[in-house]
Amino acid sequence: MHKHENTTDTSLPVIGSIATMPSRANTFKKTLNSILPQVNQLYVFLDGFEEIPLELLKQPNCHITLLPQQGSLHASSRFLAPHLFGSDATVILFDDDILYPPDYVAQAKLALAQYGGKAIIGFHGTIFLPPHLSYARNRHTFHFATKLDMDTHVHELGCGTAAFHSSKFRPDPATWRHHQMDDLYMAAEALKTKLSLISIKREANWLTPLAENQKDSLWRATQQNDRAQTYFMRDLMTQYVQPTWNDWWKRP
Repeated sequence: MHKHENTTDTSLPVIGSIATMPSRANTFKKTLNSILPQVNQLYVFLDGFEEIPLELLKQPNCHITLLPQQGSLHASSRFLAPHLFGSDATVILFDDDILYPPDYVAQAKLALAQYGGKAIIGFHGTIFLPPHLSYARNRHTFHFATKLDMDTHVHELGCGTAAFHSSKFRPDPATWRHHQMDDLYMAAEALKTKLSLISIKREANWLTPLAENQKDSLWRATQQNDRAQTYFMRDLMTQYVQPTWNDWWKRP
């Protein structure tokens, strides 16, 4: 992993946030073990669980929320962590199917410091390509497991490898119309608050997928039908040319 120069304070507490489902039990356990030593507090949102697993209850620095069966924010619940924590923090979002290296949080903090907190940084970035007819197909993605030689401005970051300062970015997912498009919503909220999206340089296989293209994968579903995501993407791209906001993607 390339080192980043520390140009601003990195003393903020680090809070992690992750959502998971019962079908991800095997990968979630490995993910959890890789991230718990790296954060001060971890917010865990359980989607589709009837009760909290005993092993989670034993973790002293885990704050666990059992999401309701109806009206749940699902994975979007991860964005509630800064509101629940209350004070300023470095916020690290995690996915339940990625193995994070021991220096992951340290490198994310240094990358944020390099940009003075005026960016959302991440390790899985996408640039949308003309003619912008398909969200799933008209794109170039810098996958988190591949090497990236230099920090790169992107249109979208994957939430599961993203980090930000809560004083600069604190969206409310309860206002979002959909809860299966977190990457796009994060991009829209960042653009509106004038935060850059930066995919950070790294070595190949520094981050490791524990599973991909699972049956419950949102990306798998998007590849089959990306009509709503494409509409969202096209609206986002117009903001780079003519920033006139209508917030159609918010709840009425």
